[in-house]
Amino acid sequence: MAEFEVVCRTPDIAVGESKCFEINGKWIGVYHLPDGFYAIDDPCPHAGASLALGRLAGDVIHCRIHDWGFGIKDGLCRERNLPQHKVQTYQVRVRDDEVSIRTSPS
Repeated sequence: MAEFEVVCRTPDIAVGESKCFEINGKWIGVYHLPDGFYAIDDPCPHAGASLALGRLAGDVIHCRIHDWGFGIKDGLCRERNLPQHKVQTYQVRVRDDEVSIRTSPS
């Protein structure tokens, strides 16, 4: 059975914004897009920078160090010839106004 951990309330992250949370020793970025909340591993797999502090363009977050883009919904690196730099995605559940992250990867 999947376990979910409440990380914030829906008003805590405005649409088009993100925040980073530590869950079970892992840093996970939570993104509020117009169609809902999404979560991915926060450290950039290339340079280790916080992706949640990067530049959001639609459903792609760009690392603030090297500008590589990662899909928030699928975790895939959007840069040519670099698909191996995927980040892990996590299931998000919103109940009432609580945003919860599944504690194991999707």
